[in-house]
Amino acid sequence: MAKKEKYSPMMEKYLELKKDYQDAFVFYRLGDFYEMFFDDAIKGSKLLNLALTGKNAGVKERVPMCGIPHHAVEGYVETLVKQGYKVAIVEQLEDPKKAKGIVKRGVVQVVTPGTLMDFHANEISNHFIGALGIFEFNYTLAYADLSTGEFFVLNMPKNEHGLKTRIEALGFKEIVMEEAYDIEHVMVSEFKDYKVKDHYAKLFEHISDLKQIRVASLLLNYLIETQKRDLDHMQEVVEVKDDEYVTMDGYTKKALELVQGAAGEKYGSLLWLLDHTNSAMGGRLLKQWIEQPLLNKERIEERLDNVEVFVENFIDRETIKDMIKDIYDLEKLATRIAFGNVNPRDLKWIAASLKVIPSLKNNLLSLNHPQLTALANQLVDLSNITHTIDQAIVNDPPIHLNEGGIIKDGYSSELDELRDIRKNGRSWLAKFEEKERERTGIRGLKVGYNRVFGYYIEITKSFLPQVKEEFGYTRKQSLTNAERFVTPELKEMEDKILSAQDRIVALEHEIFVQIRNYIKDYVHKIQDVAKVVAHVDVYTTLASVASKNNYVRPHFNDEHKLHIVDGRHPVVEEVIKHQNYIANSCEMDKNHEILLITGPNMGGKSTYMRQVSLAVIMSQIGSFIPAKEASLPIFDQIFTRIGASDDLISGQSTFMVEMLEANNALRYATENSLIIFDEIGRGTATFDGMALAQGIIEYIANHTHALTLFSTHYHELTYMSEDLGIRNVHASADVSGDTIRFLYKITSGPSAESYGINVAKLAHLPDEVISRAQVILQSLEDNNIEKTLTTTKPIYVEKESEVEKVLKQLDPMALSPLDALSTLIELKKML
Repeated sequence: MAKKEKYSPMMEKYLELKKDYQDAFVFYRLGDFYEMFFDDAIKGSKLLNLALTGKNAGVKERVPMCGIPHHAVEGYVETLVKQGYKVAIVEQLEDPKKAKGIVKRGVVQVVTPGTLMDFHANEISNHFIGALGIFEFNYTLAYADLSTGEFFVLNMPKNEHGLKTRIEALGFKEIVMEEAYDIEHVMVSEFKDYKVKDHYAKLFEHISDLKQIRVASLLLNYLIETQKRDLDHMQEVVEVKDDEYVTMDGYTKKALELVQGAAGEKYGSLLWLLDHTNSAMGGRLLKQWIEQPLLNKERIEERLDNVEVFVENFIDRETIKDMIKDIYDLEKLATRIAFGNVNPRDLKWIAASLKVIPSLKNNLLSLNHPQLTALANQLVDLSNITHTIDQAIVNDPPIHLNEGGIIKDGYSSELDELRDIRKNGRSWLAKFEEKERERTGIRGLKVGYNRVFGYYIEITKSFLPQVKEEFGYTRKQSLTNAERFVTPELKEMEDKILSAQDRIVALEHEIFVQIRNYIKDYVHKIQDVAKVVAHVDVYTTLASVASKNNYVRPHFNDEHKLHIVDGRHPVVEEVIKHQNYIANSCEMDKNHEILLITGPNMGGKSTYMRQVSLAVIMSQIGSFIPAKEASLPIFDQIFTRIGASDDLISGQSTFMVEMLEANNALRYATENSLIIFDEIGRGTATFDGMALAQGIIEYIANHTHALTLFSTHYHELTYMSEDLGIRNVHASADVSGDTIRFLYKITSGPSAESYGINVAKLAHLPDEVISRAQVILQSLEDNNIEKTLTTTKPIYVEKESEVEKVLKQLDPMALSPLDALSTLIELKKML
């Protein structure tokens, strides 16, 4: 019987570890490289563009292998994880020099799409990982950002559309669940441990719902399991109540360009316009506010009050903004402390940031405003941390711990003593070299050092004949042009100097860890300070933007009334700031809930609807808005359908996407919602589209009663009865001969025409096409349809032809077969 082949002990250990991480790439540390083996290597080499090699592992066939230098591992991990994979990092858990046999190794971290931490400077996006619980009557969703420690939980109605909207809004790349469940475009990780660990019980102090505790604990335990360490930086779990924020789905946020412009970049978005924050914490908070406008009027007014204080106090505002510029990303630095991967430079950044806090507090108190005073009083004194860091860490420390030179002279007497040995050792070596030259008479003698051979006496070959036995030199190394020697005296000093250097590095590392652990006890206080800084940063930023752009404070009413005088689109105004922006007002109320907007393409209809939407969103995040004055209701949801876009991935046409989005609005909107529909129905045949558009308008008017802006090219819709609460307005244009000039002014009443052919002329279509189109248009207008009104809607009636008149007068039952044939011949002639 053939003997079964056995892998080498190292490969057996790898295979044992891999069993527990079948769903991950295993990066296995061997010396200065992380290696992948077997299928991981084959697939990883393609994904990461690495050379695929092989390794002898005790069996006949070489094992597929590819490797990554240890110093470059972060980039490769990030590449894999951003493509939707998990990576398990295996490290050496003991010093190879002290190991007996195979070096002990183990998984020290599993990096997943939801746990990939971004410590890049000025990163203003949160990276949330979620956990989902599906219960009989509701969904429970927990989510956290591992890099900042933020932690939230909420209950939701058991509605798949609402769940999908929330997942899109939070940008999950990974969701943890007790049982596998298919969620589109998101990695689902199955995990079973939901028991609250005693060490983390304090995080759930303000959560009483057992389902919320279960799902949040499931997420926390998954994070602990993947990160393989304590997560003492995680903040107390905050319950998010669904009735606290405006509901907007992904289509709406994209259409209104809230955080991304048309090209998918920040430029051109509302975030781009408003984000002049001076800290990463403030940038992240502002982005959260834009994506989650408030519903609670009292909270909105509190934010507006704070913004107004800074609008009115320019000098204090600018002073505080300058202070915040000197504050680093304390939230993420606090996480690095808790994770144990903080470096000496990070500590100096923490100290520099915390030094600003007392002055910031005093400036806030000097404004003598109750809410800002309350914020200021949350800025606790952390001078003990700055004092410790300043005492211990040199002013310009290296980034890496193993380089030494981190701790100041005078902080540790033991370290000072070792440094003295090292320093005196150098002077001793210089004196030793001089002494040996004098003793031997060899002028070419010099003392050197390298890592392999230590300290040595080097003598070039031309001086070698002068070396005598009584010098006591022992040959250590031969070179092409020289020989290297040692003496007992040099060897003894080498031991002292080298052991001092090694002990210095080890002791500096030990002291650094002590300081890090000391600061670790204050992680949550640092996070609290960071939150206050973030809020002050956002208030001063919104005040600066308001002052610079002449925005006004919005007011709110309970009368279902939207009143904006001379409103402007804030982003368009900024982009064309060297031109005069044409302002437009908007009036809607209980008697006119639907604004039907007509006018030419490029005439400003879509811009007008967006500017109204953005005014609503800016108001409800607590920002001033671009207008002369404004009074608005509090909107609970915003639905939009602006622009045409096929959903090619799921095989849906523009028209299908349009209908799905319209359906969302019609099904879920309330009378307190805002609906923005841009040319609904244009994706199908004219009469189909017109009929659907009219049906949608009637449904909103009769059932939903949401304030609705509806633009259309179906001019026939403008004849709908005002009994439905419709007000006609149009984007005006000046037509002179063959030319058209857009006025970008929204004016009362319907548009006279759509100016399609005029716009086609601007696009320089061939003259023959334009001429033929004019003939066809005239024919259609003269012969096709005429408009007649009833009290509720337009009816389309074709003009009666001569053939129809004859047919109406005929009685088929009175005709003989011959008469019928004769009549048919006459009708044919008439046609």
